[in-house]
Amino acid sequence: MSCLRNSCKEKVMPSIISAQSHVCYGHVGNSAAAFPMQKLGVSVHSVPTTILSNHPAHSSFYGQAIESDLLRDLFSGLEERGAFHESAGFQSGYLATLDNGHVIEKAVKRFKACNPQGIYCLDPVMGDVEKGFFVQAGIPELIAQKLLPLADIITPNKFEFDALTATSCQSSICQNHNDMVAAARKLMEDFNLRCVVITSADFGEKETTHTLVVRREDATLYTTPFLQNGPSGTGDLFTGMFIARILMGQDEMEAADSSLNAVYSIIKHTVTSNLRELDIITHQECIIDSTRIITQNKM
Repeated sequence: MSCLRNSCKEKVMPSIISAQSHVCYGHVGNSAAAFPMQKLGVSVHSVPTTILSNHPAHSSFYGQAIESDLLRDLFSGLEERGAFHESAGFQSGYLATLDNGHVIEKAVKRFKACNPQGIYCLDPVMGDVEKGFFVQAGIPELIAQKLLPLADIITPNKFEFDALTATSCQSSICQNHNDMVAAARKLMEDFNLRCVVITSADFGEKETTHTLVVRREDATLYTTPFLQNGPSGTGDLFTGMFIARILMGQDEMEAADSSLNAVYSIIKHTVTSNLRELDIITHQECIIDSTRIITQNKM
């Protein structure tokens, strides 16, 4: 019996606290990220910041933001169960209200106090190039001023990255990928970040899309073919797999490469099937092993 217990102990996998949106239908937020993280071997403590019937990109949706008192209680329960001490990571995504942003800030601070070695991955969901800002007033400033200083890794899209650098570093808008690398390293210096990942790092290209991963010592630009009519939730899917692979021991470049190949494969299957929601479950094998399509260029 003692041997069995020891064997079980050796197989304990890392866990993560993941605070994002939840949808009952489809795959965005935690509904896109949790299963792939579990598939990769990471135990997920899912905390909803909002509960919706489906993504707002559909013609109708129902639901609401989680009340800040309830969100605070959910984190209190996790801490009392030991999740803040035991989890290797904490990630946050979409914030439905400013009050919930302050709750997330306090929760991350508690996580860091309980677990100084824990990794906080901030996905600063607040807008994109086509839509502009789509979050409540004050949330972009809260992300830049309160959450960014706590982060170890950030995964903004290009629009969000430009907003963060403009707000936090008074940097001008980047005109090319070299500008992005310089701006990312300024963020890293100012906020002691270990890695910046910029998705949709594009400058008018029509046939390809780019992801730029920047560390203090190196930077790599990943390029994939552009797929028309891609579904919502791809950023949530990528960030979930990316941080999960890091918690499982991969370095950031390996994690980005594997995760981008997986995301591209799932998007391609989804688009080919003419589906509006990410077809994660049907093509879950792509999470672990997908066809290599990504090209890399060292910056």
